[in-house]
Amino acid sequence: MKRLYTPFKVNKLELKNRVIMSPMSIGHTVDGFIMDDVVEFYKRRAQGGVGLIIFANMQWDKLRYNPNHGAMLTDEKYIPSLKKLTDAIHEGGSKVFAQLMHRGRCANRASIQGEQAVAPSPIPGRFTHFEMPKELTVEEIKEFVDWQAEAAVIAKKAGFDGIEIETNSGYLYGQFFSPLTNHRTDEYGGSLENRCRFMVETLEGMRAAVGPDYPISLRVSGSDFMDGGCNGDDIAEICELLDKTGYVDGFSITAGWHESAVPLITMEVPHGAWAYLGRQIKARVKAPVAQGMRMNIEKAEELVDRGDFDAIVMGRPFLADPDVVNKAEAGKASTIRPCVGCNAKCLDMAMASKPIGCIGNYECNREEELEDENGLMPTEKKSEHPEKILVIGAGPSGMEFARVAALRGHKVTIWEKRNRTIGLSLYAATPPRRYDIRYFGQWLERTCRELGVEIILNKEATAEDIIAASKDYDRVVLACGSKASIPPIPRDPSVPIVHAWDVFEGTAELGKNVVVVGGGDVGVEVAMYIGEIGTLTADELRFMMIYKTEPYEKLQQLLNHGVHNVAIVEMGKKFAPDINPGSRWSIIARTKQLGTKMLKETKVIEITKEGVVVENAEGRQTLPADTVVIAAGAKPNNDMYEQLVGKVKNVDCIGDAVKVARIPDAVESAYKLAASI
Repeated sequence: MKRLYTPFKVNKLELKNRVIMSPMSIGHTVDGFIMDDVVEFYKRRAQGGVGLIIFANMQWDKLRYNPNHGAMLTDEKYIPSLKKLTDAIHEGGSKVFAQLMHRGRCANRASIQGEQAVAPSPIPGRFTHFEMPKELTVEEIKEFVDWQAEAAVIAKKAGFDGIEIETNSGYLYGQFFSPLTNHRTDEYGGSLENRCRFMVETLEGMRAAVGPDYPISLRVSGSDFMDGGCNGDDIAEICELLDKTGYVDGFSITAGWHESAVPLITMEVPHGAWAYLGRQIKARVKAPVAQGMRMNIEKAEELVDRGDFDAIVMGRPFLADPDVVNKAEAGKASTIRPCVGCNAKCLDMAMASKPIGCIGNYECNREEELEDENGLMPTEKKSEHPEKILVIGAGPSGMEFARVAALRGHKVTIWEKRNRTIGLSLYAATPPRRYDIRYFGQWLERTCRELGVEIILNKEATAEDIIAASKDYDRVVLACGSKASIPPIPRDPSVPIVHAWDVFEGTAELGKNVVVVGGGDVGVEVAMYIGEIGTLTADELRFMMIYKTEPYEKLQQLLNHGVHNVAIVEMGKKFAPDINPGSRWSIIARTKQLGTKMLKETKVIEITKEGVVVENAEGRQTLPADTVVIAAGAKPNNDMYEQLVGKVKNVDCIGDAVKVARIPDAVESAYKLAASI
């Protein structure tokens, strides 16, 4: 048995394995009370085999709180609501900690009842668009210590098995730790010991309130990744100081602040990238150390088996597939629906104080909504009228429909015109460091085949083909995706013009100077992809750094300059407006870093032998172009629908064939249709 699945103790609490579900703010509280959908969400995760669940965002500040986005620990009246949650998690087989958190200067007035945010010092931050926080007085700090001790007692009475105090992400305690945000001159500022004093006093008060055997852990950013903040060595020293108090039973290690100019959990971050921070801390403390952020089960097994850490913390993989642990422990890791690290339905929703979900798992956070009176999901029930169904298209919507329909007892066949599945989502997975999207498509195909779905590749369907075949089927589902929109731009026929999809397929020949027409998500991603061509690979960089072949400045240049000169032309005011905010900023930053010329609010007038003529408020200019790449959007590919209506028994359209959208929309429309049949 792998060490990850063996028991271990936090204080005197025994956990059945070393997998911890990280705290995630899933929403759904009313006046500080937990709703039934939250209970069902966590009950389902507990049933999936995780050893410990950290319940996030529990509020203890009696003045500054958001009653509809986080459970309250300010009064014993909340205990019955909390007890429903802890009972459900325990019945599911897991333990649960209450995470006490305070955002400090990261809270804006609108989110905390109109109160002014508080911080160690009156220094505003980018996270709240520089709203000025109030400096906490010594008296208020003492009051905060008392309130947290009271909150811990309430949590214990409500059935929580322990406490986690959030000090990471640039929240209140991290603000006290950091010289960037703590400019105090009293006993709570200055030296490292003083900057830790508030935390030490909180631990002392909490330990006195809950007793010696009740677990208390800390969630810590291993480095702030902020200029003027705490680096990895500073945080390791802070953890050592806190460990020596004897009050801390475990450390959970993350990375960075929300304000950091470093991608922390996007798909470009390698799995386990922040483990080096946790290793620094583990080398200096006696309490157990768990490593988190950008983790999958394979990397978790590796790190724990090797002894790097005592446990692993994962969050988003449990949104994609609540049965991660059960499947992996049973040797069925290939059946785990993968998290692609996109943040579109999880982190971005949490930051907007909206209910979270998962782009590939429509059931996520809809457990109460979708379960029937017997607690069964649509995918756990057979249809009363099984059908033979023909699906046209093996993209995400076609395969998700087939998966759900097969689970419900239908016999499904898919026709796909290409020699592969996954559809246009392949193109989203092609730019550098975005390969994880492809894993979702591979999982869909593998799952469909295991469920008996027949997938026929290189089978392009005409309306006549479908009508002829329909006698053998009860239903036809069109999941034909979308087709490219080509703008009517006057052009010289001698200038090569290709579509972005051709670039991603690897079939386009590119010249030295490339102009991308269209700066939406596809346009920016194809520009980044082209800009990366000829830059250093990870293996090349590693070799050159080991043997010091070039100075640092030269390596930076080789990392950021490829073999093409790229420009993007966008008519709108914003590049890639449809990419989710949690990923967009780093994609835009990397595209600029590659030297891409980015022109917004600019119109393409014509394409000549001299280049692409564009016009904006500054006038006209000609961009050199050996190749023009069109990325001007797409439109639904549903031409066959009208030809089939009335000529086949039942015909439906799903995914981009209805409306060009994104993967979660394709998955949703497919799931809903399949669940209704």
